[in-house]
Parts: sequence; structure tokens; C-alpha cells
Amino acid sequence: MIEETMDKRILLVDDHALFRAGLRLILSSKLKAIIYEIEKISDVTEVIDDIDVVLLDIHLPGLNGIDGMSILQQRWPLARIMLLSAISKHEDINKALSLGAICFLNKNADPSLICTTVQSLLNNRLPLLDSDLDKNLTSSIVTDVRPMLSIRLLEVLTLMAEGHSNKHIADKLCLSENTIRNHIAALMEHFEVNNRTKIIIAAQHAGYLSRED
Repeated sequence: MIEETMDKRILLVDDHALFRAGLRLILSSKLKAIIYEIEKISDVTEVIDDIDVVLLDIHLPGLNGIDGMSILQQRWPLARIMLLSAISKHEDINKALSLGAICFLNKNADPSLICTTVQSLLNNRLPLLDSDLDKNLTSSIVTDVRPMLSIRLLEVLTLMAEGHSNKHIADKLCLSENTIRNHIAALMEHFEVNNRTKIIIAAQHAGYLSRED
């Protein structure tokens, strides 16, 4: 069944034309979305439309995918970036996640998993990441999907990770402490935990925060 997502736009960033063609064929058979292709980061100026999901290879000619993420994020700040690469070094994946990538899939992953993951991102649902990255590097890091956090919850989460109290977070965001407590309760529910420390740990595992936060 083809999902009705034609108003959504996907960008493939990969320097192998044959792989891009195959991936386009796979995605277009399952997702009714507009698909764009470029072979390197510097080609982003060729795409004038907004992008919802970026499928990004790590090793690209010129600027590599990880270092080029900031350019993609500046051009399309709301786009979800998914790494899709045959290169799956632990340090590369962790760096990309800390810079804002949503998830990683190996190019050898099952096509149905790739389509399901992209569809989840198009629907603003977040693939969760396995906390033991080494175990799945040859396959995928996607294990589940849940609704993505709102911008406000992300702000609260970031300030929590920086060690701010509820009062300081409320002051910084110009909100009441009661509202902040409600947001923290929402974060606990989202990550299925029962205290602030576990929220931060779960957020790190899910790729919302770097391990240094």
C-alpha cells in the first residue's frame, strides 16, 4: 500500500548514482513523496524546495556527510536527517547523533526497514536508538518509533541536561514553575522513566542529547 505523503519531500545525498537510483525506486514504490537527489553537500543550492527528510551518506566527495550536516540544518532547519551509510564506525554515528541526526541505518538494511523508518520520520515519529550501538552496527540502529518531542519539550530537556533547576528553567523560558513541572512529567511519560536523571540518560540513548551533556 502506498502512503499518501505526496506533500512531503525527501532528499537523497549520496555520491553513488546507482545506489541513489535503487533507493529512489524502493522509496517511490512505498511512499508517495517527492524525492530529490544530490551527490555532494555543495549541491544543496540545486534544491529550492523545503525538505522533510534527508537520507545522508557519511563519506561524500568534498565535505563529508557529518561535517556537512550544519549546512543541511541551516538550509532546512526542520528537516529530519537520517544517516544511511555502509560505513558504520561507532564514533562517526555518535558524532552525527550529537550534531542532530535522528538515526542511522546501514545501506545493507532490509528495504522494508528503510521505508518504514523514512515513513516514521515523514509522520514526525522518532525511531529510537539501541543503547548498545556496537551490537547492531552491521545492520541498523532503529529499534522502535515514538512521537517526536515538541520544540518546547526539547528546550526543557536541554536546560535540564545543563543542570538547571525548575525555577531557572522557568525563568529562562518565561514560564511558570508549574508549567515546567508539567513539561518534565511529559518527558517522563515520553521516555517511560520516573525521574530527571533517567530522562537525560534515555534522551542520550535516543539521540536527543550527546553523551557529554
